[in-house]
Amino acid sequence: MPELNIFFKKDSDNYLFEAFRVLRSNIHFLEKNKNKIIVFTSTIPNEGKTTISANYAMSEAVTGKKVILVNCDIRRFRPFDGLKTEITHGIESVLLGKKKINEVIIERFEENLDLLPSKHLNGGITELFLGGRIKELLEDLRKRYDLVVLDTPPLSIATDAAILSEYADGVVYVCGYNMVKKEKMLRAKKILERAGAKIYGVVINRIDEKIYVNEYGYDEYKYYNNYIKG
Repeated sequence: MPELNIFFKKDSDNYLFEAFRVLRSNIHFLEKNKNKIIVFTSTIPNEGKTTISANYAMSEAVTGKKVILVNCDIRRFRPFDGLKTEITHGIESVLLGKKKINEVIIERFEENLDLLPSKHLNGGITELFLGGRIKELLEDLRKRYDLVVLDTPPLSIATDAAILSEYADGVVYVCGYNMVKKEKMLRAKKILERAGAKIYGVVINRIDEKIYVNEYGYDEYKYYNNYIKG
């Protein structure tokens, strides 16, 4: 069971943190709208989608924006590292009409970063995202926050990301390096395109630094580390 691994810090400098700053800048230039909703998805599990979405959210929160990270992967239980309170209700309870949004939001998980968790459900999840309550919920969150980040299931598991993209400004597609065949990625891309999703781009994750430098001849990591050391 993966934990929510938020490691981005405001004053930290290495190529990994800089990669999130680049992602933050690219999305900023792609979408100038305020109060954005952004979907993060992938093709298969374990490509690092949750880690990427959480640390992107944190990279925006450190700039002073009010951000909420929403766990829309209701099919899979995920503990929150650093959270001492047991999660008994989440987004699924709001969509089922059992709880109000204020009762389930975890405020100030980090400075400027709130969380909307989920409690694992076994069935009827796609129907929850097709109902009218999800639209109302996301419209409410858009009014409350500068940025809403939706962490959704991989597209090989469910089409939730495509459904939720209808209410989002854009989609970030996370791909684990050398983990997914081209055919599967193209199939997932078509699912998003049929839904009319605006795909911001692809984040390539789980790249081995040595392979990246040796095979492609890129020395950005070395240049960056030398530069910040003066």
